[in-house]
Amino acid sequence: MSQFIINKKIKLHKDTNKIQVALSCVILLFLWEAVALKINNDIYLPTLEQVCLSMKEIIFEEGFILNVFSTISRCILSFLIALVASFILGIISYTSNIFKNFLMPITSLARSIPNMVLIVLTLIWFNKESAPYIVVFIMVFPVLYDAVLGSMNNIDKSILEMANLYKVRKIDKILKIYLPAIKFSLISILSSTISLAFKIVIAGEVYGQPLYGIGAMIQNEKVNFNTRAIFAWIIIIVIISSLLNLIEKLLLRRAFLWRR
Repeated sequence: MSQFIINKKIKLHKDTNKIQVALSCVILLFLWEAVALKINNDIYLPTLEQVCLSMKEIIFEEGFILNVFSTISRCILSFLIALVASFILGIISYTSNIFKNFLMPITSLARSIPNMVLIVLTLIWFNKESAPYIVVFIMVFPVLYDAVLGSMNNIDKSILEMANLYKVRKIDKILKIYLPAIKFSLISILSSTISLAFKIVIAGEVYGQPLYGIGAMIQNEKVNFNTRAIFAWIIIIVIISSLLNLIEKLLLRRAFLWRR
């Protein structure tokens, strides 16, 4: 009975939160429309109707799918490269203190450089098509690398001692001890790193202006002072980010199935 009451309270709390979030969105949209009508200048702030019409035009444009696909593919490919590199280098750093110390100033420097500065440098050193990949790799790699190395350092030493005591094979230790620890650590930060990669790719496209990409389209609209189209692209970006977060949640449920 008590468990039923607790579950009911939890459900009520979640429903209340959803209602409050929905109410907040309605209020913000109302304020947006009121301010836009008061200004009456779509270059500064377009109305919701103008943004929706621009969004419809963008979606039905011939190159829309190609632009979205180009940005998402850059995000996923650069993220996967950073993931593989962090996995390999994290394991090497765990086994070699010299290698870990060698990488420490490199990862610290990568974490310290502002995104915009890094984008400008990569555009100077590399071509505009490869710049978004390189920027995402440099910004995301330290986060994933720290997660891999930290997860291995946090493994219970008694488990490793027991494995050594019973002479567990190295391959079994990797598959049964190290990989699960790394997997759960990486999945827990998957949402933030993918979202970060997605934003950095778009920023790189804005500055680099490749042939196709969401950022390149936003830059074109900025040159034409088409603010309503920029807001439309922002909404599209939010929708894509929400879909990426939804995929991440599904992966989390699958990865942490043992907790149910």
